[in-house]
Amino acid sequence: MVSSATALAPEIWDNICSRLTPPTLANLRLTCKTLSTIALPWKLKTITLEAFLDLSIEYFINIAKTPLRALVREITIDTRVDLEWNYNCNDEYPVPMAFMNALPYLRYFTNVTALHIRFEEHCGNPENDVGCDIDETYELRYKVLDTIFHCATGMWTLEKQLKIDEVFDATRRIYDEDAEKCDYSDQDLAFTGACFPLKELTIANLADYYDYRIEGSEAWKTLMALPSLVDLKLFIATEEDEAAPEHSIYLTEKYDFFDSLPSTWLCPDMTQRLRVLSLYFKDYWGWFPTMDFRTCGEEFPFPQLEVLALGNYVFTHEWQIEWFSKLGKENGSGGLKELYLDDCPILHHARQNDVCEGGYPETDAIVNSRDYDPSEHHFSIRWYSVLSHWKDSMKGLKVFRMGHGSWWGHQMETYTTITDDPDYADLCTDVLRYRLSHNVHRNFAYPATDEYVHITHEYKREPEKWRHGEGLDHRRETRLTYIDYDIGTGPSAWLETRKDERTKQQEDLEPEEGTAKKDDAAWDAMMAAIEARR
Repeated sequence: MVSSATALAPEIWDNICSRLTPPTLANLRLTCKTLSTIALPWKLKTITLEAFLDLSIEYFINIAKTPLRALVREITIDTRVDLEWNYNCNDEYPVPMAFMNALPYLRYFTNVTALHIRFEEHCGNPENDVGCDIDETYELRYKVLDTIFHCATGMWTLEKQLKIDEVFDATRRIYDEDAEKCDYSDQDLAFTGACFPLKELTIANLADYYDYRIEGSEAWKTLMALPSLVDLKLFIATEEDEAAPEHSIYLTEKYDFFDSLPSTWLCPDMTQRLRVLSLYFKDYWGWFPTMDFRTCGEEFPFPQLEVLALGNYVFTHEWQIEWFSKLGKENGSGGLKELYLDDCPILHHARQNDVCEGGYPETDAIVNSRDYDPSEHHFSIRWYSVLSHWKDSMKGLKVFRMGHGSWWGHQMETYTTITDDPDYADLCTDVLRYRLSHNVHRNFAYPATDEYVHITHEYKREPEKWRHGEGLDHRRETRLTYIDYDIGTGPSAWLETRKDERTKQQEDLEPEEGTAKKDDAAWDAMMAAIEARR
């Protein structure tokens, strides 16, 4: 066995190990010393720090204290305190102190190339008084983010950590004068680490809140300027008034957040070098809240971009058609290589308060309910004109997908594949379901779950196809969609319309009669053009 193992080239073993599950890699290490050496880097390539799992925290610390930390390339940090804990219910929040104490150990993993940060989905400003306390406050989120940024850039010191902690501790003392403080005494406080060779940063449920403390953080500025960081994926959460959802438009934090994007997460340093960008928002965005992408560059936007994924982004203006075709002109392929539009409709009609000459709502007039005086607005772009332009202008495009991703809950095909695998017989299914959730901003490129081969009335499953995730579906009713907006409607002002494949109903599903047929023809022509380039 040893001679057979050493006879294979390292790249062959890399290919083999990349296809093995973590339990199989663990078993491979037990066969012999040679295979243990081969499997170990793959077994430790990815680790997690999960606040809800004591074993995860203990394992994270133990690896950090040994030379094995040099093998870790990818880390997931998750703030959820307990899978059974009900957030947004006004119960006393159990601050995850063990998790907080362990977080600075991140600085020991100096070879990490990918960081995945996962917050809980509820966020908001307590001053909005929507009836429920926010458990993961802005101060808690700031503490987690700035600690991570200091560790990842090699700028961590105990003095800086205690300064970061002051922000969170001050809010806790309002409710509990004797609130427990973090304890870092078990760490080598003289060890500051080094800047990670970070390539990918993903954040799930980033609060739609402009945090001046983050923008003012030298560690955050250093991270945003890292030449190696070329892959950014964000899912942005937003506060909701669950008792009166229609009042959520008066919660102003999201408007400030999108206004700040060109100077924060999409600052010039980032836009000039990003190769992969995924930007998802829990609600529809682009028109309202307004995100005018021209503020991130107009003539040569995102010059190195190869892959773009947008979730819930709304198209409204002619300039968007041309702007998207300009992306990635210096990436070596003549433009975008891959474009994913996840639940991204065209707005064709809106009933809204003041809309400025540029065609976007005036936020101040809308959030001031005394100025309520809606008027009708119509938008002329249609999918057939968008796709006809992109077919000829996006010469580098090799992949174009529109549809609906796995936004809520776990991904069923991935879950079934893993739970059917004997290697995972002892895995807690609740933990698995949670880990497979809140990943829509990362999974868009995986195979679609509607790609089945039908045998009589049953599916022929291809389990390995979805082992790592499920991407956008390919159903007609989830692509080439249009949407209305009515500020006087609830619970949401966005009025979704989808073509029903079963009934073939066209009523109220297209702006004008015949639009759907033109859209379908333009789609077929674009798919044919892309296929011809492959």
